Amino acid sequence: MKKIKKGLLACISLLLLVSTLGCWDYAEIEDRAVVAGVGIDKDSDGKLLATVEIVDTKEGMKSSQAGYKMVSLSGKTMFDIVRSMISITGKKLFWSHSKAIILSEEIAKEGVVKVIDWYNRDTETRSDVYVFVSKEKTAQEVINLNSSTETIMSYGLAQQMAIEQNVSTAPVVEIWDFIEKLETPGDCAIAPLIYIHEKNGQKNPRVSGTAIFKMDKMIGKLSGEETKYMLFIKDEIKGGVLTVNNEKGAPDFTLEIFSNKTKVKPVWVNGKLQLQINMVTHTGLDEVMTTEGFTSLNSKNVIEKRAAKELQKHILSVIKKLQQEYHSDIFGFGEIIFENMPKTWTELDKDWEREFSDLDVVVNSTVIIESSAQNSRSIQIHQE
Repeated sequence: MKKIKKGLLACISLLLLVSTLGCWDYAEIEDRAVVAGVGIDKDSDGKLLATVEIVDTKEGMKSSQAGYKMVSLSGKTMFDIVRSMISITGKKLFWSHSKAIILSEEIAKEGVVKVIDWYNRDTETRSDVYVFVSKEKTAQEVINLNSSTETIMSYGLAQQMAIEQNVSTAPVVEIWDFIEKLETPGDCAIAPLIYIHEKNGQKNPRVSGTAIFKMDKMIGKLSGEETKYMLFIKDEIKGGVLTVNNEKGAPDFTLEIFSNKTKVKPVWVNGKLQLQINMVTHTGLDEVMTTEGFTSLNSKNVIEKRAAKELQKHILSVIKKLQQEYHSDIFGFGEIIFENMPKTWTELDKDWEREFSDLDVVVNSTVIIESSAQNSRSIQIHQE
């Protein structure tokens, strides 16, 4: 009988222990300030200024649309700011649902490690948060756009980035990838540029272009169009548009990108290292802006060759810009050489910035038009 009692007591104790362990870190959602995103600037005194977008859970329970509130605070370090915000919110900030970190250009140019290390180190933060650099004067004015859009800005940005690959005018960068690029030899970090697009009195965030980093400092930018060609090189094109121009530079045809495959291979040519970029792009003819039409197989082949030639020209132009102006390998060429030619990389790694700037790059592009609507005639203008 004593053994049975001891056994029952042991089982009860074990159940109590398990239930206690399962709830030891449990906290009601009302007792936490759920962070959606954060904008990071410098204030007039040179201190860090963080503007945090907080989901108002109580307001959200009263209506179908979740509420929000903004909290701004300055401090010497990010961790100091995050902890000090408790005195404003009356709650501990909960970062597990944050989706966006927006950095001002001033912060990005001075060095980002000092402002993102806290996020990477904290146990409650997630690695899939998106990183942006503001093209506006501050990051605060971008994240404060929720006052005009009446939505939770950071969550809207996350939805934008989920479909950005269909547009291909900005890179999609999560903080784990950004930090990995900072730490990888032969590679450089990038981040999408964000700005305020205003039309008909309405303001909305728009993502286009790329911020280029060397070490952890921003050193330059690419436009949205240049970013598209960068993504071709990095084999990260999932969609978008290619225009085929005529001899005067005006667009004749528009091609929709269905898929693309890019292979980059380092080879030795006449004793000199050369990087060969080979691309195959599958497209569909989406628009004809000439009355000459598109009716024969010959015209299809001509357009494919013209598109491939233009694509090759633009890609080489972006590579030259990075080599000559920024000396920054955002394409990961160094990493590719390391993977394919580790012995060669040990020599190049000593001065990769100079080696990258002098690197011989050859681009071979093939464009295939799969869907052309050849049976649809072009619009014919009536001649009087």
